[in-house]
Amino acid sequence: MNIKKTVAIAAAAGALAAISVPAMALENEFHGMYKFMGYQSNFFNGASATLGKDAGSGFMAEQRARLQYTAKANADLKLVTHFELDTRFGGKNETYLGAGNDSGNLDADQLTLETKNIYLDVNCPLTGANVKVGMQPIADSYQSLFILADMTGALASKSFGPATAAVGWFRLNDDTATGVAAVGKQTTDLIILDGKYALNKDMKVGASYYNVQDDSAVTGYELMHMIGVNADLNVGPANIKPFAAFQFGDINSKDTMSGMLLGATSKTKVGPGAVNLSAVYMSGDETNGAAGGEKSFRAAVKGGGTTYFNAANMWLLVRSGQAINSSHSILGNDLTAKGLGLMGVFGGYEATMGKLFYNANIGYAQTDKGTDKGIGTELNAQVGYKVYDNLTASGAVAYAILGDKFDASKADDPYAVNLQLSYTF
Repeated sequence: MNIKKTVAIAAAAGALAAISVPAMALENEFHGMYKFMGYQSNFFNGASATLGKDAGSGFMAEQRARLQYTAKANADLKLVTHFELDTRFGGKNETYLGAGNDSGNLDADQLTLETKNIYLDVNCPLTGANVKVGMQPIADSYQSLFILADMTGALASKSFGPATAAVGWFRLNDDTATGVAAVGKQTTDLIILDGKYALNKDMKVGASYYNVQDDSAVTGYELMHMIGVNADLNVGPANIKPFAAFQFGDINSKDTMSGMLLGATSKTKVGPGAVNLSAVYMSGDETNGAAGGEKSFRAAVKGGGTTYFNAANMWLLVRSGQAINSSHSILGNDLTAKGLGLMGVFGGYEATMGKLFYNANIGYAQTDKGTDKGIGTELNAQVGYKVYDNLTASGAVAYAILGDKFDASKADDPYAVNLQLSYTF
């Protein structure tokens, strides 16, 4: 080997080593999940819940995969990315989950990759605060009855001994329908101020202020203020989480708004499992959420498509926390019942026996306002088995006895049988 070739190889090796140092110092983390869901139902069509008389029964199947990659430079700096792929078996060449096509159709080959999260997670060396900037998941402190969604913005949080505080700004909408000149003008912004204080190891209290200012007519109001309090209490074998919130603001230049939220959840150890209880009250208005409906508790966005109440453990009365691509609740995604409000009580028992797990639940829901208030009573049960450490299989059945709110439509009582296969890594 001549000297020139030796020098060239050494130079190339040196250059490769130089550019490889940052890459080798970077810690790469990969996580994700896959979930299959099959439904036999007389009201769920795979995109929405539609009650009817003599509707018959059909079977549909769908799947969801999530892929998460985190580029971790060190303990104080990382970039988090999260992607999602949704598919209905058989596909649908119209509008499915906001996409033009669905990869479940014949011969697949469609684009379905969705961006869920991309944000920078930084521990500030000057203030000691944690700062997240970008598209990130945000949940309220009220069992997600106000908002639970992926949003673009910034959130800073910091601990002060037994206290923690968080402040955030998020842009929910930037309406450019009237042209580029409207960017940054016709917007919807959410401001979050949230604090918690641990009185001791068994008692934590919290308070928050949320502000929604809408210049784009997306939320159905121009300005909303929401003030709330919450707690996390351990009392003997029970964990109890009560909460309350009050809303006020302006619907437009003439009409004001107000709304009330009350509720609590609890989990109590009993035998091999736990008893779950929850209750919620959201004020409503007879005007069914129209311009004069000033007394309805409202979600951050009109229609409440980004709200949940997973503590209810329902499949039909309330949007299920286990659903993946769409809601099969008879209320749809709007827990406010189109401004009429919601009153509900729910209870159940869950337990694990080795690799076997099971739960059974019952719940009742009605609207706060309206001539016919009864939404219905639901009974459901689920049994599952942990096939491997990362793989579970389960089956569930749910049946709802409709209330007087549906008497006029003479709709059949809805039911759903769910088969589920879930893998996480």
